[in-house]
Amino acid sequence: MLRSLRARLLLLTVAIAGAALVSAVLVSRVAVRSEFRQLERDDRGRGLEHVAELLSERAQRLGSAAASDSVLARLAAPLGQDLLLVAPDGRVLAASSPELAAARVESGAGGRVEIVNGQRRAGALALRRVLLMVHSPPEVRDRDHRLLGRLYPFPREPAPGVRVESPFLLAVERRLWFAALGSGVLALLLALALSRRILGPIETLKRAVRRLGSGDLTPRVPERSNDEIGELSRAFNAMAGSLERNETLRRALVSDVAHELRTPLTHLRCQIEAIQDGLQSADPATLRSLHDETLLLARLVDDLHELALAEAGQLPLHREPVPVAAALDAALAAVRARAAERGVTLRHEVAAAVRDVDADPGRLGQVLRNLLDNALTHTPPGGVIRASATRAGPEVTIAIEDSGPGIPAEHLPHVFDRFYRVDPSRSRTSGGAGLGLAIVRQLIEAHGGEVWAESEPGRGARFTLRLPAASS
Repeated sequence: MLRSLRARLLLLTVAIAGAALVSAVLVSRVAVRSEFRQLERDDRGRGLEHVAELLSERAQRLGSAAASDSVLARLAAPLGQDLLLVAPDGRVLAASSPELAAARVESGAGGRVEIVNGQRRAGALALRRVLLMVHSPPEVRDRDHRLLGRLYPFPREPAPGVRVESPFLLAVERRLWFAALGSGVLALLLALALSRRILGPIETLKRAVRRLGSGDLTPRVPERSNDEIGELSRAFNAMAGSLERNETLRRALVSDVAHELRTPLTHLRCQIEAIQDGLQSADPATLRSLHDETLLLARLVDDLHELALAEAGQLPLHREPVPVAAALDAALAAVRARAAERGVTLRHEVAAAVRDVDADPGRLGQVLRNLLDNALTHTPPGGVIRASATRAGPEVTIAIEDSGPGIPAEHLPHVFDRFYRVDPSRSRTSGGAGLGLAIVRQLIEAHGGEVWAESEPGRGARFTLRLPAASS
């Protein structure tokens, strides 16, 4: 049972609440007792002074015989303790209790007072309590203001083994314990309600995780709060969404790879079977066709491997300051022959303030060639391709713009996806495998830059990449 988070939370709450309530009751009990004892002592002190005043008034009216044992017993009854009226020479003039009638008081060293009853002395504890409660015994004087005696209180000791408590203290302590018990029950009920509220989302999350672990990537949990539970719910939803997207991409990748590989493999198999069956001769033209299909397969596999490395962040980069003008010149030189064959004009412009970029020279050249190849593929004869570079603060912006038919708006968000072709009618030979722009995006992001596409149908497309400038 204690393996349950709810049970442990309840147990911890009850333990903390119980410890806090017991501590509060014990501290309150000690404080109440201390304050009550102090009030009791103050009250008895005032009562003792009042008895001394009454005895002084009687002595002024009746003389020294005014203080008798019966009078002192009657006055001592409300105080709950015995009284002794002791003459200056130590004789007991009156006692409220017969046991103290024959006692005498002696003064010891340091102001210590001992009450002596025949040959037996009272217990030391009782004497100390007397001395602690009364530091200056009230005095009783006659009409001539002569000192007749001093009034000493003598606590009444309970019988052995009997504990005497004030009804007031007992009632207060009883109510304290009742309050603690009621508070504990209330704390338990609140803990149950709070645990249900706190652990409810966790239960929902647990069920969603189990479904996710079983292969169902569709469950999501409500995001109802902004606390840690809400953050956990949002993190789970983000994770589930990412897993679902990755699974969708994985299935699409498998399907796309199978589709891209099927055509050249089918072509190769058909030609090889035709040669084996004697239906086709292995002449140079046939061998050249087989070789071209093999090159296409090799290029597709290389592109997929490179894209996988880039997406996993494992593509090695050898970064150094690269002059942008030189990189553009090299990329344009690589496609100039194809451009001349298609009748496409190449133009480029690099601003004077453009700084070198912090990049891998080989990878940057690969990115520029891919963008230029893509522009050549979509630029009709007589068209123009413009390459430009400008400075944008601590970064450098490079743009490749063509004069082709442009990209429809619904296709722009997907042009950097794997195996995506804006024109589905294009084949692998005319439109490529659809991996070039995906590789461009991964390479630019690996450099800490970004790339995006802009287009207006009928006015060409513009691909812009931004890279960090090299340190001065």
